[in-house]
Amino acid sequence: MPRFVINFLDDYSDESLLEEIRRVAAKNTDTRLSIRSFERISQRVSASTVRRRFGGWENALIKAGLAHLYGGRTVSAKMRERPGRRLTKDDLIAEMQRVHRHVGKGFLTVSDFNIHSETSVAAVSRRFGSWTNALKEAGIPRSENANRNWSNEECFENLARVWSHFGRRPAYSEMSASPSTINGRAYETRWGTWRRALRAFVTWANSESESSAATLPLVTAIDTEVKPVLFRRGQEDRRQVGPQLRFRVFQRDRFRCVACGRSPASDLNIILHADHVVPVALGGKTAIENLQTLCQGCNLGKGKLPG
Repeated sequence: MPRFVINFLDDYSDESLLEEIRRVAAKNTDTRLSIRSFERISQRVSASTVRRRFGGWENALIKAGLAHLYGGRTVSAKMRERPGRRLTKDDLIAEMQRVHRHVGKGFLTVSDFNIHSETSVAAVSRRFGSWTNALKEAGIPRSENANRNWSNEECFENLARVWSHFGRRPAYSEMSASPSTINGRAYETRWGTWRRALRAFVTWANSESESSAATLPLVTAIDTEVKPVLFRRGQEDRRQVGPQLRFRVFQRDRFRCVACGRSPASDLNIILHADHVVPVALGGKTAIENLQTLCQGCNLGKGKLPG
């Protein structure tokens, strides 16, 4: 089985972060280096970490000598002279409404605001007492999923779904968009940081049974080897492939269709299925040895073949 590796920076000094920005910029094919592009390419450190360290994305690019790659909103003189904690309530409400219009959703999430604003949710919450109070003052609806008490299992299954959708580890910012139903902030709240949430997910993905996955402790190693899974008697007789086993099958096959080689990593229109090699109707088991990764086209086409 291949090793399940999550890469992070070994050193989080200012220079290491700036060097990572330069490395990503060299790989980026766009004329601008956006936060979303950085997180898609980097996979080593989140853009939110960079923004917090340098006081904003534009400042980070300037310090890295890449000011010409900034494509976002230029910070106004007023915002520069009056950082978030000194802005008036009217200033903050106007900024929230601007970001709300920019993201184009019916609601405004913590993640979206932190990504697209030059101030922060923390500054807004301090001024209004809470993010919820600020949303009310600004006349902006809350997300239906806000503050829902997600279980560990639901968080892991959601992350597995998003990971499978992209064919790679999703960036923190990508957890705020479909097909994710749980944003990155919820993972930070549950596990302390996005990095620790990913570690916990690795433990879940490598656990020996789905029933015990939700209560597993956080792992201390970043690189975790995927070991053969011994499912309890009865699980192999089920027709439906559970989310944990499905993810393991995709990971083993490198998130590629074993028939045509296509992957969501290169084409987001590709949808992967965990397919039984020997059908359940013919005695096939729902076990990793009898499952393969097929794209939707190849899986549906297989059923039409003669014999």
